[in-house]
Amino acid sequence: MRRIPLFVLGVAAVAAAAVLIAPGDDEYPANVVLPSATGLIPGSKVLVNGFDAGQVDEVSIKDGRAQVTMRLTNDFAPLHAGASARIVWKAVLGERQLDVRDGPETNPVIPAGGTLDGKASDPVEMDKVLAALDPATRTHLSSLVQGLDHTVVGNETDLRQTLRQAGPAMEALGGVLRAVGSDGPAIRELVGQLNSMVTTLVNRDQQVRAIVSGLSGATEAVVQQRDQLRAALAKLPGTLGTADRMLADVPGTVDKAVPLLEDLRPATDRLPAVARTLRPVLADLRPTVAQLRPTLGALGTLLQFTPGLLDSAHGALPGTESAVTSLTPALSFLRPYTPEVVGWLSNWGSSAANYDSNGHYMRVNIPAGISSFDNNPGVMPPGMVSDPFPAPGAIAGQPWTDAFGSGVR
Repeated sequence: MRRIPLFVLGVAAVAAAAVLIAPGDDEYPANVVLPSATGLIPGSKVLVNGFDAGQVDEVSIKDGRAQVTMRLTNDFAPLHAGASARIVWKAVLGERQLDVRDGPETNPVIPAGGTLDGKASDPVEMDKVLAALDPATRTHLSSLVQGLDHTVVGNETDLRQTLRQAGPAMEALGGVLRAVGSDGPAIRELVGQLNSMVTTLVNRDQQVRAIVSGLSGATEAVVQQRDQLRAALAKLPGTLGTADRMLADVPGTVDKAVPLLEDLRPATDRLPAVARTLRPVLADLRPTVAQLRPTLGALGTLLQFTPGLLDSAHGALPGTESAVTSLTPALSFLRPYTPEVVGWLSNWGSSAANYDSNGHYMRVNIPAGISSFDNNPGVMPPGMVSDPFPAPGAIAGQPWTDAFGSGVR
């Protein structure tokens, strides 16, 4: 039975809070205390965060300060702690409006009828503006106003129609300016970044100037070489066509090269071992190659005299050719006896190869026999044979009987 009264009390508290926050006329009242409310009248517009949110109901004085009672629509209610208000100028001729800036939504809610802190700047009246002008400026301004008055007189209907037609455009302009005002922080940041960029450019003026100068020089060079570039571009299609044909032949060439490379693989696999084997040989050849440098120098000196030697030899070649031609029969005859001549020279060389403390000496063995007598009438003793025309190689027991084709001539 006790739960029912508690429930009723809760419902009553919620209803009371709803009445305080949202009054019966579906509007949200609030008060603003300002040092001065000059130019603000009942019916003046109230802005919340830059949007039309209501109007001023009453302007009164309390404790020597202006107290403004305003009424906001529920779309902008309720306000939060930390909200502030100030008077802004809607027009130059004295019309004012109240600009309210709501506090963070995480702050406590200000109940309906609550009070906000406000601030106001000294209004700038038209008479103060005119008083700040010097006499000559006021005279010119007076003539300007009179001329404007003469221009408007008789054209009131056209001017009214023009202003009426310009209303939508002005309203759109107002929307744009309102959007600019709501995007103030973003625009401020953009202007700050632009200022930083301009400052950086100013600090690097010399570098920017050098870059611009280099770009200008490059542009001039491109302009001067325009004809060459045009000619190169004219040849480009033909070059691309030739390249296309060459690339078309590449697959066939590759197909033919692949088997060859496959055949060469065993040999290439052996190249590392061959290289390791050749490394000691090349290391041993390095001193020899170094010693060849003087020889190559001497060869260069010799080659300098070679043209003269060839010229002299050219004069002697005809006689040499005839001498060689004359000696050809004798050489042809002696050619089969080359082994005997070489053997004879070898024997003489072996005999003269001995030497003692006095120098080289030669031993000569003179064989003597029955055939050595001078009065031998040509009769050979038993066991001896006389051959006045021995065949080549007969001394070594290998007669060269086919040296002349059909025996000795």
